Amino acid sequence: MKWKMGAPALILTSILIYSIVFCGCVEDNKITKNNNSAGFKVVPSDEATFKEFVSKSSNNNHYNVYTDKYRGEFLAVNKMETLDASVGSNYAERYSETNVQVKGVDEADIVKTDGNYIYFSPESYAIKYYDYYGGGKYPSYYTTKKTYIIDALPPESAEIIKDISNNGELYQYNDNLVIIDNNKLLNYNVSNPKNPKLMWEMDLNGSYVDSRVYNGKLYLIVSKYDIYCPIIWNGVKINYNKYYIPIVPDTVSSDFDRTYIISSIDINSGKVDNAIATSGTYDTTIYMSKNNIYFTYHLMPNENKLFINFLKENSNKYFQDDTANLINKVIDSELFGDGAKYVEIRTILEAYFKTFPSEERMNLMNKINNDYEIYLEEHWEELEKTGIMKININTYEIKSGSVSGNLINQFAMDEYNNNLRVATTIGNYWKFRNKMTNNLYVLDDELNTIGKLTNLEKGERIYAVRFMGDKAYIITYKETDPLLVIDLKDAKNPKLLGELKIPGYSTYLHPIENNMIIGIGKDDDRKLKISLFDVGDYNNPKEVDKYKLPEYWSSALYNHHAFLWDKDKKIMVLPVGAHAYMFKIDDNNIIMKKDDTHKTNVLRSLYINDCIYTFSNDEIHIIDENNWKTIKIIYLMDYIQNSNSNHNSEENTSLVKHIKVGEKFNISLKGNPTTGYMWNYTIDNNDIIRIVGDNYIANGGAPGSGGIRSWEIEGLKKGEEALIFKYKRAWENGSIKTVVYKIYVE
Repeated sequence: MKWKMGAPALILTSILIYSIVFCGCVEDNKITKNNNSAGFKVVPSDEATFKEFVSKSSNNNHYNVYTDKYRGEFLAVNKMETLDASVGSNYAERYSETNVQVKGVDEADIVKTDGNYIYFSPESYAIKYYDYYGGGKYPSYYTTKKTYIIDALPPESAEIIKDISNNGELYQYNDNLVIIDNNKLLNYNVSNPKNPKLMWEMDLNGSYVDSRVYNGKLYLIVSKYDIYCPIIWNGVKINYNKYYIPIVPDTVSSDFDRTYIISSIDINSGKVDNAIATSGTYDTTIYMSKNNIYFTYHLMPNENKLFINFLKENSNKYFQDDTANLINKVIDSELFGDGAKYVEIRTILEAYFKTFPSEERMNLMNKINNDYEIYLEEHWEELEKTGIMKININTYEIKSGSVSGNLINQFAMDEYNNNLRVATTIGNYWKFRNKMTNNLYVLDDELNTIGKLTNLEKGERIYAVRFMGDKAYIITYKETDPLLVIDLKDAKNPKLLGELKIPGYSTYLHPIENNMIIGIGKDDDRKLKISLFDVGDYNNPKEVDKYKLPEYWSSALYNHHAFLWDKDKKIMVLPVGAHAYMFKIDDNNIIMKKDDTHKTNVLRSLYINDCIYTFSNDEIHIIDENNWKTIKIIYLMDYIQNSNSNHNSEENTSLVKHIKVGEKFNISLKGNPTTGYMWNYTIDNNDIIRIVGDNYIANGGAPGSGGIRSWEIEGLKKGEEALIFKYKRAWENGSIKTVVYKIYVE
């Protein structure tokens, strides 16, 4: 988090003690000024207020105000076509969905499934591989900027059946596959997964921030590093009355430097139904319920203003009347910003303190400093705030409010019985590390605070939050890991019920069943730890089991999409580096059942029926949950290389095959020996593979019509070998066809 120091009060008092050398640290207040001493709110703008807002925003020399012309005109491209009939597949009795915060409100991720087909969009990166043709070995490079469609059932014959030349985060809704690909949004109809058809696409006209899908609508948030209005965004005009300006209390500050566009899009047609805009900073959090989108603004400390307020209220305690009146006159002036007021107050105090002996001056400054510390404690909730804009997803009606502190992530917000519950930390900065407090606020439908519980775990900050019905579970951490259980049954009077203190901390909490919660985090030695909490007794939560791993990082620490819980089988899958660790969690025990190891980092996992599918950039593994055996491995590189096998020559083919030691497979090639052409093969290393069968079957047509020659190959030991087939006449030097199988024995 960023914070401009701007000559806070403690620095000021210290500087005054030491010869009052100011060293140029004071800056003008970075705050949208509206003479607003009340709470945060957002209001629709008009041309005049919009210009005023931009001119008063921080760093306004970076901005241009556009009011007479439209910007960002990008129209959706619709391709409505007649679609093929659906392709049948084996039936999936059960399958996992993306791990989301609100059940039924989908979140974008790199893998999706409908139970029959899997849509996987791995990270984009360059792969080096080798082509074998003409007796040579040639390096090639391929960038995996694709989304793969996998026929998942039956698992023994699962395979990649198609790829789409776009990748990114995905949504799969009915027959629609939505791909958020950098600066574009694309929707494919996948009713026939072997032949996906592009239905519409649009430019994002900005940077992708977040999104949700609910009831056939895509709710999309994009940002653009600019502040301007009116806006034309994908054919929709966002005028001043749809551009919402944040009005900020003068005790906090915010460097608004970009525009956010919040829209809803019909998935089937690609039509933008609604769109609004607002200004904000990089530090925003998005939460969506089934009724509303909540968009936050982090409003940073403005300790300059707090200290000015302190002086205004207390100057008569420390200074003679003429000096106190002069200070108050400066403070009340509307001609200067807070930075300029500091400079003037410094000049006044320099002259004032020169009239005192050193001892008296030091005693007075110590008194002011101690009193300000008390004042800061009393006004702690004014130090830092989070503004909240509430957007009704049906009407796009806007409401706004605020809470004190900052949010850790989207799980710090939760809508329940028309109230919004919010968990925050105040003062998560180095200078306030011993003063930090944690809080829980309850806001009503109008975003007015109706209940709160404050000053929790002083000196610690929130690491994880999970709301479950009328209870909240909060993890804070500094030296121990308190799990706090908070009762929200009475929204106006939240109560702390129980607290558990253990070493380490959790960053993600996942409720399972029977009042049990899984915590993913780290122990005091920074190694990964899985905690199993029993919160059945709200007053006495317990860690009933824990499992430490000799690893330091998992993507599930900060990305809940990487976490998989199979509630029927009571199996948890945790990606850790190149491992997908599978745990059975039952009867208060955590037991590892499978260490599924890939060649590169595991990204995600899902289940279909009784199989777990794990995904990395190079491989897809299919694991049987009944016996923990690996049923099949799908190699993305095999598909890439095989699908591009003819890019060098129509007569040359390079293919890849993975087998196990002792496994056999067949290679079949068309030929016609009556022409004098025969298939000849060479193997460099007979210790790795061997030919155990060679058979020719003629076609059933007229004599001389040719047939199929088949070889049975067996893997002997681990290694890799190139099996090269050449189609040639014995009396000629060259061949007219070459087929190379790169065989990996594992």
